[in-house]
Amino acid sequence: MLAAGRVWSSEADRKSVMIGAAAAWAASSASVAWLLWARGRSMKAFWWAFGGGMVLRAGVLAALAVWGYRRAAVSFEGLLLSYVFVLLALLLTLEMRHLKIK
Repeated sequence: MLAAGRVWSSEADRKSVMIGAAAAWAASSASVAWLLWARGRSMKAFWWAFGGGMVLRAGVLAALAVWGYRRAAVSFEGLLLSYVFVLLALLLTLEMRHLKIK
């Protein structure tokens, strides 16, 4: 986030980075919660939750793209890039930490 603050220095840029990061955190947290719930049920439920999490993340990306397109108060690039990079970081940390194979 500190590096992003150096690159995107305007108020609209900082706002966009924060919105994208918050959306990534929300999508990833919902996906992990769904996976943890499904893991105790059955393998079929787990794979449905896994696919559903992927659809959820793609849907949030599409919603951000539609919401931010041609909006003057938002940096479109900052919005989408922060979402994608924070989502990747959360996939590597949040999901790997909570869903280790035992």
